[in-house]
Amino acid sequence: MSIGEFLKSVIKLWVMAMLAAVLMIAAFGTGYFLRTLYPLGPETLGSVLAATKSPAESGGEPAEFAVFWEAWQFIEQRFYGEVPPVRERVYGAIRGMVSSFGDPNTAFIDPTRAEIFRQDTSGSFEGIGAAVRMDQMGRLIIVEPYPGRPAAAAGLQRGDVILQIDGVPTEGMNLYEAISLIRGPANTKVTLTIFREGVEEPFDVTVTRARIEIEVVEAKRLEGDLGYVSLSEFSRGAADKVAQAVRKLQSEGPLKGLIFDLRNNPGGLLDEAVAVGSQFIADGVITIEREKGGTEQVFEALPDGVATDIPLVVLINQGSASAAEIVAGAIQDYKRGTIVGEPSFGKGTVQIPHTLSDGSELRVTIAEWLTPKGRQINDNGIAPDILVERTLEDFEAERDPQLERAVEILLQREL
Repeated sequence: MSIGEFLKSVIKLWVMAMLAAVLMIAAFGTGYFLRTLYPLGPETLGSVLAATKSPAESGGEPAEFAVFWEAWQFIEQRFYGEVPPVRERVYGAIRGMVSSFGDPNTAFIDPTRAEIFRQDTSGSFEGIGAAVRMDQMGRLIIVEPYPGRPAAAAGLQRGDVILQIDGVPTEGMNLYEAISLIRGPANTKVTLTIFREGVEEPFDVTVTRARIEIEVVEAKRLEGDLGYVSLSEFSRGAADKVAQAVRKLQSEGPLKGLIFDLRNNPGGLLDEAVAVGSQFIADGVITIEREKGGTEQVFEALPDGVATDIPLVVLINQGSASAAEIVAGAIQDYKRGTIVGEPSFGKGTVQIPHTLSDGSELRVTIAEWLTPKGRQINDNGIAPDILVERTLEDFEAERDPQLERAVEILLQREL
């Protein structure tokens, strides 16, 4: 085979892999991607592309691919100005394909940013300490600046819209790209351009990043023989830590009630969500996972929960998402406890990460989670049984009316 024929074969395989990547990951869970592109180098590949026929012209692929090749070749041949590297154009093409699915949780992440997100499994990360989301208009919104973290200390507020990150507009970014720009080494600064309701003009807020250590479980006894357990994320071992915390509280004396705090918990692992929910629900369904085509998988409660009969209140807010909503939704469906606080985030879809051959990553939505009664979590969230807001003024004064209401509910049960 000649060099020219070899390069043509490589290009043909690359385009097929690039445009089929999302379909393959949804169908097979794992796949093969872009294995032959980068050894060629951008200059070599660019010159070959300009001289070759498209795969559609050669009869190997669907005719719809022809438009892509027409555009690529025309710009390659005629563009007047500095031509971006091939890798940058390939990433742009993948991003465009992924965005056409219209799902903010399905995204392409380049190698540098993908590595940043792998920190999430380490128990800490470096950033500003705030939960953010993309709304339906593609705006980056601060859901919750975590108390005591740099975002809150800098004056960022719930509902702030981030227009720019260090001068880079967030318009057109996916959520993962935006977060990766906000994160960075501790003691470095990031400047966010903010739009806030009631403020006439956008303004800049400079935040000094810090190392955010994730304390997974906090537990303490409260007045009236009540127990308090908070869970910050559903990372590996979360259920065991929750069970240990409850047992320790019980060893210090009988508990008349338990407060389980899921505020600002962004979620995590499904198996940990099932195991955590099983600490409070003796039997029954914890969640239902519905896949493409309507296939459903039911996840039942595990045996030997440590707090299946203790009076229970669960705290949630707008930062409670994903696995946190699974647990709160199951407890609510079974009327196992009272849900107090604010409506949760509304993130009830399942993504799988797939690392591509160059270290970049696809995160693809493959299913959604439902509560035991079949309620959709995604976009809807979990509405509390008792709505209690915690305002900015409450934070600044170190008041917690949500926790106070939870204590009141449990103490009233004893009257």
